Amino acid sequence: MHQPDTNPWQAAAACAGLSPSVVFSRRGKEAAPALRACAVCPVSRECEAAVAPAESWFDGVCAGRLWRNGRPVKPRGRKGRTAADELAAALDAAGATLEPAAAPVLAGSTSG
Repeated sequence: MHQPDTNPWQAAAACAGLSPSVVFSRRGKEAAPALRACAVCPVSRECEAAVAPAESWFDGVCAGRLWRNGRPVKPRGRKGRTAADELAAALDAAGATLEPAAAPVLAGSTSG
């Protein structure tokens, strides 16, 4: 008898087609494809709620972070790169961009 999928969000996960060795890797380099998938995943909140990485001593990628023994691993920056550089690289890898904010209009100001 066929049992229904109890977690339908899993089918919508951006990492659904990735190898378990990538998703459950403890190393950032090997986990990079899963981290990129998380950056665009429509169900990352559901994933984090179901996995509860901090409460389950989880190893691998969940909700956009690499976890080891239930603790998030701090990303290592490359020498000479700022956090903004790292964010830009991650967004680029995910195919996303940040648009600059429009200049605020101040009350009472007039344009020249």
